Amino acid sequence: MRRMRGGYGSALGFGGGVGVTAFTGAWPLLALVLLAAVVVVVSLRTTIVGAGLAALQCWGLYATFLVGVRGDLTADQPPPGGPAGGAPAAARAFLASAAVRVIALVTGTAAGPSPARS
Repeated sequence: MRRMRGGYGSALGFGGGVGVTAFTGAWPLLALVLLAAVVVVVSLRTTIVGAGLAALQCWGLYATFLVGVRGDLTADQPPPGGPAGGAPAAARAFLASAAVRVIALVTGTAAGPSPARS
């Protein structure tokens, strides 16, 4: 059976990790066990790079969120700049992505057909 590329394994690990974190927010020990299971399953199907990225992402999901008194997920610390502190970072990421796409279109390096397939 062929292995997935590292990027696909990383994406699979992140998706599984988010699902586990959202589902097991009130039970941190169960979250830890299921996140470890996600990493093991992804590691069996992807490359070493993909497995490493999946492990890093699952660890980040586990280490970044605290379980509140009512069982709700809360961030460890408020974002810099108050509750709307993440908005400038999101805007910068969006603008950078848009700039890369515009540059690719203007310079003619936008995704086209693969030379091997045409």
